[in-house]
Amino acid sequence: MSDKIPYYRRYHGYDYTKGASLFITMATEPRRALFGKVENAAVALSDFGRLVLDSMEAIPRFNPGIWLYEHVLMPDHLHMNLRIQTGVAEPLQVLGAAMRRFKSHTTTLARKSLGLHTIWQQGYHDRICTSRRFIEAITRYILYNPLKYELMHNQPAYMHICEPLDSSRLGADSFWKGIGNTALLEADRKLLAVRISQKVRAGDILHVVSRMEDAVKAGYTLISGFISPGEKAVRDMLLENRAASFIHILPSCMKNGHRPDSRYLPPLAAGRFLEIAEGNDETEFGRNACLTLNDQIAAMAKAGEGGALHWRGDGPVFTPGGVGDSGCSTPC
Repeated sequence: MSDKIPYYRRYHGYDYTKGASLFITMATEPRRALFGKVENAAVALSDFGRLVLDSMEAIPRFNPGIWLYEHVLMPDHLHMNLRIQTGVAEPLQVLGAAMRRFKSHTTTLARKSLGLHTIWQQGYHDRICTSRRFIEAITRYILYNPLKYELMHNQPAYMHICEPLDSSRLGADSFWKGIGNTALLEADRKLLAVRISQKVRAGDILHVVSRMEDAVKAGYTLISGFISPGEKAVRDMLLENRAASFIHILPSCMKNGHRPDSRYLPPLAAGRFLEIAEGNDETEFGRNACLTLNDQIAAMAKAGEGGALHWRGDGPVFTPGGVGDSGCSTPC
């Protein structure tokens, strides 16, 4: 899922009395850093920021029917994952009253602590979480928000889109963009293109992941679109393995202002991740686009040391790279 969270201020036709998970965002006016600063990917709260955080965490105590889950107070804004419990009468009115109560209380604290009579932008943004996958994306977004802020504000080079990418692994007539450690595309790196068929049974995926862990230990940098269930399982292993480097190739173009999914921010900051995409035109993703993507990652891997792996339902097939005698052996 993209790092950008879809906007659903009101989900028309949904019965909120059944309960709802909501992603809440509020920002200061005019985006003043009143609550602290971000250092080393963590929020160092000011004295006033600690008062506001205490007020956030007290929302369920003063608003029966509302639960607070993941939340973060940033220097100039906040995010909360709130749950309106099942059976609450007039739930949206209850939510609105809770947010007004919170803003009024913290504004009173600001007047006493800072001499300010206004601290918040008008209103707030609420997005309904429509699926378990959406809730998981919101959770990552909140947990990694300090790191994202660190990269964007304190170390912007990490989030800079490099264009065009210069690598012998990329076609001479093609135009590529990337965010992250572009050195991962150098020709002397052992690159392994990973394609795992949808036909690989769920019970075999753990075995596949284990073999890809062996490939990482052997010094391979893995590259994939991370589309099939098996590829996503390998991606999750790469995210957890701090010794692993990997490249994510997008199925469509990289738009200006693009930001990697929150899950990729820790390896991005550690210099072990690169996200790339070709061209400036959006591509509708389907079978043909998937086949093109697989051909591209195989060509990149085989243009230097390394090779391409296609793990099918009946097992793996490894095609080594074709540049000289690299001494690479099959990673599977």
